Amino acid sequence: MEDFRFKVNLGGMIEILSDHLYSSPDVYIRELLQNGVDAINARKNHEKDTGTGGKETAGGFITLDIEDGKKLVFTDNGLGLTEPEIHQFLAIIGESSKRNLKNGRIHTDYIGRFGIGLLSCFMVSDEIRMYTKSSKTADAHVLEWRGKPDGTYNITDHGTECGEVPFFNENPGTQVVLAAKPGQEDYFTKETIKRLVIYYGMLLPFPIIIKHEGKEEQINPVYLPWEDRETNKNELMLFGNMMFAEPGSEITGSMGQRFFDCVPFHSEEGNVSGVAYIVNYAVQPTAKNGHRIYLKNMLLTEKGENLIPDWAVFTKCIVNAMDLRPTASREGFYIDSVLSNARNSIEDSLIEYIKDMAETEPELFDRFFSIHRLSLMSLALVSSKLFTVIADHCEFETTRGRYTGYALRTGNEPLIYAPTESKYKQLSQLFFAQDKMLINVSYVYSYEILRQIGEVYDIEVMAVEDWNIEDLMKDLPPDAQDDTFDFIRAADRVLKPYDCRAEIKNFPPSNQPVFYLIDEKALFKRQIAAARASADSMFYNMLDAFAEDIGDDTMAILYFNYENPLVKRLAAQENEADIKLLVEILYIQALQIGGFPLHHNELGVLNRNILALMDKGMD
Repeated sequence: MEDFRFKVNLGGMIEILSDHLYSSPDVYIRELLQNGVDAINARKNHEKDTGTGGKETAGGFITLDIEDGKKLVFTDNGLGLTEPEIHQFLAIIGESSKRNLKNGRIHTDYIGRFGIGLLSCFMVSDEIRMYTKSSKTADAHVLEWRGKPDGTYNITDHGTECGEVPFFNENPGTQVVLAAKPGQEDYFTKETIKRLVIYYGMLLPFPIIIKHEGKEEQINPVYLPWEDRETNKNELMLFGNMMFAEPGSEITGSMGQRFFDCVPFHSEEGNVSGVAYIVNYAVQPTAKNGHRIYLKNMLLTEKGENLIPDWAVFTKCIVNAMDLRPTASREGFYIDSVLSNARNSIEDSLIEYIKDMAETEPELFDRFFSIHRLSLMSLALVSSKLFTVIADHCEFETTRGRYTGYALRTGNEPLIYAPTESKYKQLSQLFFAQDKMLINVSYVYSYEILRQIGEVYDIEVMAVEDWNIEDLMKDLPPDAQDDTFDFIRAADRVLKPYDCRAEIKNFPPSNQPVFYLIDEKALFKRQIAAARASADSMFYNMLDAFAEDIGDDTMAILYFNYENPLVKRLAAQENEADIKLLVEILYIQALQIGGFPLHHNELGVLNRNILALMDKGMD
C-alpha cells in the first residue's frame, strides 16, 4: 500500500476562517498581538534554557506603525524564525511554532495553539509580507516571506542586515507588513486599530505602542490592577469605567456613576483572576451582560457562558485565565473540570461578598437589594448559602400590607397564598375584612420563595384553594334561610346565562353586598365563552369541544351578603323584574371589582339596567 498526504486548499481555508470560524475581520489584530506575545515569551524561554539572555532582551515590546487607510506594520522583538522554521510553521496549516516537536505539547506561556492565526490577515490584505530575524544565533539573516491567498509564497534572504527594515540592525524579532485590500481600508485607520488593540490587548504584560504620523502612544498599563496590592477600590472602579466605557464617552472619576461596587476574585483552578463589577441599574434575570474574558492577558470573548454564573446578570466581569483551554476560534473555552472549578470559585467569591455585605453593611445591602431584587430572588432559589439572607429581604403583597420574608416566617401563622392576581383580587377584601392574611404570589419568584420559606423554617404553606372560603362566612339562621329561599331561586335563574349560581351568607364587611368566587375551571369556561363570541367558523367547533370537556356543572358563585342592608331589601322583593335588574347590576359590579373583563354584552346590560333604575326613580 502507498501512503498519500492530505493537501489543503488555502483559498478554501481562508473562506472557512472568514465565514465560519472568526466572527469578523477584527480578529486579525488579535491574531497579530497573540503571535507577537507568544514570540516574546518564546524568546524568553529560549534564552532561559540556553542562558543567552541579557539586559537588552529583558523586556518585550510590540509596535504598530499605521499609515491611515493604507498600511499597517506590526513589529515584535520576539524569537523570530529561521528559514526551516518558516517552511515548517508558515507553510503547513495547523503546525504551530509553539508546539514542542519532541512531545507535541504546547508551553503554558503561549496563547496560540493551532497554527492558523496568521491566515486571518488575508481577510483584510491580499498579501502577507513578513520580515523575521531569529534570536537563536548572533549572525542570523533577515528573511522576507511573502504569502498569497492562492497558497504560494516566496522567501528572500537579505543577509545579516536589511536596509529596508532597519529595526533588525539592532533587534531580532518579526515584522508583518499588511496593505489594505479594496473595501477593507477602515481596518487600517488609527481609530480602528487603537480601538481593537485596547479591546483585545489592554491587559497584555508587554508595552504595546502605536506609531502614527511621527507620534508614539503606549496603549496598555502592562499589569493587572486587581493583582497589585497597592491598587485601591477607587482605582479599580476607574479601571472598570474605562474598560466598559461606550465608544466616545468620557471617563469620569465618580465611583458610583457606572458601577455599584466591585468584587476581586481568584481561582487556583485554571489560574483565573479578575474582578466583577456590579452594575448600578436593574437588569432582567434573563439579561446577558457583556464581559471581558481574557486568555493569558489576550481578550478571548465577551461571553461569560460556563465561566460566569448564570445568575450573576448584575455583573460585568473582567477575567484573565492563564490555564484554561481555548477553542480553535479562540472565542471560548473548552468545557472541562478545570473550567467548572474556576466557575465555582467565582461563584463562591460573589456569594461571600453578598453574604458579608448583608451581615456587616445592612444599609448598603438594602440599596443593593432594591436595585437587583429580581436577580437576587433568582439567586436565592439556587444558592442554599444565600437563601435565608435574601428571603428575609423579599417583599410580598398581603391583605395586611407589604410583608418581608422575615415578617412572614416570624408571624406564627399558616402562610395562605393566592396563586393568581385574579384570585387575590377576588378574595383580598374578604380576608382583609376579617383580619386574615392572604399572600399574593403572582409576581415573579414569589411563589418559589414562599414555598421554600415554608420548607426551610417548617411553616405550613397552603394555596387558598385548600382553605375553606366558606369558613370566612356564616350560614343564615333557619328562619332567614326560609325568607330568602325564593330570592335565591330567582337570582339563580338570572345568573344561569352567565354560568353563575347564587348563594346567600353573612360575612364582613357589611358594606360589601356581594362576593364573586370563580375557580380555575369556571374561569377557563368563561374565557372560552368570550373567545367564541369573536371566533370565526374554523375555531368555533374547537372552542365548543373545549367547553364540553369542562362540563355544564362548572359554575361560578355570587355570594349575597345578608348583613348588607341593600341585600336584605332585595331579598324581600317579590317583583322578578326588579330582582333581575338589581341582581345583574350587582353581578357585573362584582366582576369589575374582581378585575374580570366583561363579555356576553355584560357592559351593555349594566348600562341598560342603570338607565332603567334611574327611570324608575324618576317615576
